[in-house]
Amino acid sequence: MNRGGYTEGSVVLLDQGRVREFFRSLRSPLVLDGGMGTQLAERGWHPPMLPEEMCLHMPKAVLDVHRSYVDAGAAVIETNSFGGSLRKLSMKGLGGMAEELALRAAELARQAGGGLVAGSVGPCGEMLMPLGELDFEEAVRSFEPQVRGLVKGGVDLILIETMLDIKEAKAAVEAVKRVREDMPFVVSFTFDRDGRTVTGTSPEAAAVWAQAVGAVGVGANCGLGPEGYVEVVRRLAEASGLPVWVYPNAGVPSAGDYLGPSEFAARCAGLLDAGAAVVGGCCGTTPEHIRALRGLTEGRTLSPRPDAAVLRLCGRSKVFCFGPGLPLGVIGERINVSRKSPIREQVAAYRYGAVKDEARAQTLAGAAVIDVNVGLPEVDQVRAMREAVWAVEGVSHLPLSLDSDDLKVLEAGLREAAGVPLINSVAAKDEQMRLGMRLALRYGAALAVLLIDQRGILEDGLERARIAERVFEAALEEGLPPSRIVFDPLTLTLGASIRNGQETLRAVREVGALGGLTSLGISNVSHGLPARGLLNRSFLAMAMGSGLDMVICNPLDRELMGVVKACDALRGRDEGLSIYTAFAPSWTEVKAGGACAEVDRGVPKAPRGGDLGPSSALSSLAEKVLEGDEEGALMEGRRLMASEGPLGVISAHLVPALEEVGRRYETGEFFLPQLIQSAQAASAVCALAEEEMSREGSSASRGTVVLATVEGDLHDLGKNVVAAVLKSHGYRVVDLGKDVKAERIIEAAQREGAHVVGLSALMTSTVPRMRDVIEEARRRGCGFKVIVGGAAVSPSFAKSIGADGMSYDAVGAAKLVERLMKGLGCDWEGLGCS
Repeated sequence: MNRGGYTEGSVVLLDQGRVREFFRSLRSPLVLDGGMGTQLAERGWHPPMLPEEMCLHMPKAVLDVHRSYVDAGAAVIETNSFGGSLRKLSMKGLGGMAEELALRAAELARQAGGGLVAGSVGPCGEMLMPLGELDFEEAVRSFEPQVRGLVKGGVDLILIETMLDIKEAKAAVEAVKRVREDMPFVVSFTFDRDGRTVTGTSPEAAAVWAQAVGAVGVGANCGLGPEGYVEVVRRLAEASGLPVWVYPNAGVPSAGDYLGPSEFAARCAGLLDAGAAVVGGCCGTTPEHIRALRGLTEGRTLSPRPDAAVLRLCGRSKVFCFGPGLPLGVIGERINVSRKSPIREQVAAYRYGAVKDEARAQTLAGAAVIDVNVGLPEVDQVRAMREAVWAVEGVSHLPLSLDSDDLKVLEAGLREAAGVPLINSVAAKDEQMRLGMRLALRYGAALAVLLIDQRGILEDGLERARIAERVFEAALEEGLPPSRIVFDPLTLTLGASIRNGQETLRAVREVGALGGLTSLGISNVSHGLPARGLLNRSFLAMAMGSGLDMVICNPLDRELMGVVKACDALRGRDEGLSIYTAFAPSWTEVKAGGACAEVDRGVPKAPRGGDLGPSSALSSLAEKVLEGDEEGALMEGRRLMASEGPLGVISAHLVPALEEVGRRYETGEFFLPQLIQSAQAASAVCALAEEEMSREGSSASRGTVVLATVEGDLHDLGKNVVAAVLKSHGYRVVDLGKDVKAERIIEAAQREGAHVVGLSALMTSTVPRMRDVIEEARRRGCGFKVIVGGAAVSPSFAKSIGADGMSYDAVGAAKLVERLMKGLGCDWEGLGCS
């Protein structure tokens, strides 16, 4: 087999360009290899050595695994470099070897003589800000040496895999582009049983983002078995023109109930039927599983994958489409420091409570995109943009429009935005426009282009439209798809010329005739004229009649939103009139209450609970916890403690709030970002209560929990989330970190007076260390309870090692601890332990 890669027919892949073309034209499914850890263990690997270290110390064993998969018929071989990021290796003091280990891993996979070699890049094990403490740039730098070694070692593509957070996936992609701009890459996510990642990313959002950022494939791996991923694969395939990769588990590692090769392959048939283009195996799969898969794929062909012709933007969890035949996209304009408002005052002090309120209100009012403008000259706008993006994404699922005339500020927002945002905007001046296009390509964004060139703003609408033709030509040269460009023909003031409104509408029609999407800010048309609202709404209706696709406006103006819904119905962009008929009752209520005239006097009081509707039965403190508003929760907590006392605040306000948080998390209304923010808000109030109780000579703690990731395991993302949630429930948490020996765990539990010890493990090879802790604790007669969790842990395994319980997630862990504490004589009402 040629060093250039996999041969299909007469095609031999010799460079990265041909690898990309190969996947674009793929017509037959490929087989990926299978599990690595268990295969290495059979050949002598065991902790505390890391799997990646075997590339240096036991290279023949690694090579033997690769060759066994090649012999089984795998067309794509993964390198033994999954945990080889700088930060992950640094936990073992091996950070300086990141590039060397990756390079050697690539050379061994290439040496196996198979087809395509995919450089494996797994998570670095930490959550990125604002969900965690890892900065985006630090994450990029963590992946860079690993990617550099893989590229030097001769991989054909990079496989960014087992991703839980789209932000971390974005950091890994950025590392790939920094090392080699044209390097092909695939991004694969781990989805839960509810069809989303733990941070709430849907298959559609993952697919749209992956395509926007330039991936040659998008996938799903680990976490579930073949049948669990059928629907995910179907959704990935329908949402993207990319080949879909899927490599499920053959079972839960610790359960010992792996599917055999034949049964595994039979169940994978549904994945191919759903649209998978590359299929392989993850935990529990062997060369025999891959051999069976190879037989399953023979003779199959893939259906063509058409590219989407509409603009698709997304936040972390949901995709929004815009274009001909679709409803008007409303871009909420109110997060803008150009007008005097609480937002302007707070952003000047790097505070974002008003930003959150506005984002929440505009989401509830029906906006499809949230515009973010923090362009105050007296602030660090790069910092303000980053923090404003975090604030908005914390309370809204909508995609963002990043608004600045400074490309550095725009780039700061692009790095932080989770999903596919809109860059708002650049002028159609060659250098500025091309820089904007390159930013859009690099970070996976769409671009709004103002139809103004070196000549300035042209009065003639046809001349403005001709600028769009030149923009399309530049986009073709840069490689930016036309569907990711939105043209703003510019709204000129009617008071300056009676023709201005007509010429703008003409530009909208002409750009539409070219196949371009259009967006307008409408308020400028009425500048300096009376009854501005009337003019704005009338102009919007005429623009929609001319084919307008998006508008920048105030979604809290219910009369204007009524025009939007009615015009979409009249111009045939509301299938079955479902949007109009859903909006009509609220319109009637608003008119009856005479509220429309009040919309410009401030932000209306929006329903609480994020963007999920009202929670009228909950107190104001509980609402602040649901919103993840730590500052507001502390303010309310202090106020209530003065009259109700710390225990009263916890039992009457925090407990109901946390019960509602748990309900929303279990039903899929909340995801990890909302869970963490709510936990942090509740934890802050719990800490305040503890301080007050300490002054009174008592304690508000409900008990002590010691947490640790067991020896040999460097993964603690899940454990960290459990710690945050337990703290929010009033428990004293002692977190020992990761790679902790059994002796140290037991000693810490005894020293701290632990009621419960929580053990975490992700790797199959480290799960047995849980048994060691439990057996030693029982031998010493320790009275604490032990709970276990992690991707590699099953209920049957937990029972077999004598654990007192196990949980799949942090909310379940909190409930489990509560039950165990009650069994220890802990009193919920008194919030203390006997």
